[in-house]
Amino acid sequence: MSTLNVTNIKAADGTSALTIANSTGVVTQTVPPTITTPIIFQGHNQSTTYAAGTSGVWVASTEVIDTANAYNNSTGVFTAPRAGYYHCSWHALFRAGGSSSSLRVNFRKNGTNYGTSGTPGQSSLLYVDAEPGDEENVSMSAIIECAASDTIDVHQVVSVGNIYGSTNSHNGLSIFFIG
Repeated sequence: MSTLNVTNIKAADGTSALTIANSTGVVTQTVPPTITTPIIFQGHNQSTTYAAGTSGVWVASTEVIDTANAYNNSTGVFTAPRAGYYHCSWHALFRAGGSSSSLRVNFRKNGTNYGTSGTPGQSSLLYVDAEPGDEENVSMSAIIECAASDTIDVHQVVSVGNIYGSTNSHNGLSIFFIG
C-alpha cells in the first residue's frame, strides 16, 4: 500500500484551492466555490383570474426566464435541480369582492405548507383581509432549503374577491438558487 502525503492541492494556474491540516487530515477550502450554471426562474400569470371560492396551486403561465427548465407552467410546480437554499418571492393584485374578502397564500415544499404549522386553509405565510372594492398589491417571500428533486409551489385560498390575472402581469413568481 502506498501513501500520498500532501498539504495543498493546487489548480493548474497555481492557486491553492484546498488545504489539508497536517495533524487531523481535515480538508478546508481556501477558494470559495462558484456557481457556473445559475438556477433562476421568473414568471407571471397573464391568463387566469383566481375567483372567489378557488383553492389550489397558483400557476405562472408565462415564463420570463427558466435557466434550468425547472418550472412546469402547466402545473405550477418548481422542481429543485440541485440541493441547497432557494429564495422564493410571489406577488399579486388582490381585488376584494363583497364583505369579508380574504386571501391566504403559502409556499409549499413537496405539497406541504412551508413555514406554517397550522391547519391548511386556516394558517398561511400571507393573509389579506380587505374592504369591499379594495385592490391591494400583496407579496410574500421565503428561503426554502431543498434536496435535489424537492418541489415548491404557491398554494392559494380565495374566499371572496380574486387574484387578478390579465395581460398586465400584476402577479408573478421568482425562484432562484442561493447556495
